[in-house]
Amino acid sequence: MTDILDEIRSVVVGDRVERFQGYDALARRAEGLIGRMQQIESALGANPRDAEEEWHDLATAAEALVAITAAQEAWLADYDAALARTVEQARGDLRSLNIQQGNVNAGDDS
Repeated sequence: MTDILDEIRSVVVGDRVERFQGYDALARRAEGLIGRMQQIESALGANPRDAEEEWHDLATAAEALVAITAAQEAWLADYDAALARTVEQARGDLRSLNIQQGNVNAGDDS
């Protein structure tokens, strides 16, 4: 099984396409957006003069987070499906083994 979580994927975020070198990079982007949103919310708490701009930035970050979260869900669903296929393959391989019935004692050559 190729490691799906290490693939490079492109995600549409807002009006542009961002490329991520693995799932971890996507998760870091989500964490960064959450941090940015927290900063904006703190700034809004001080009633800034440019509140309209801050609200716009908050909305933009929230939209980006929605896109990133959807990409995370899709990526993890692909990973789950690959794991399920691997488990099913392993089960099939185990069922097809020709194993003798009876007791087998480790180290007993008789």
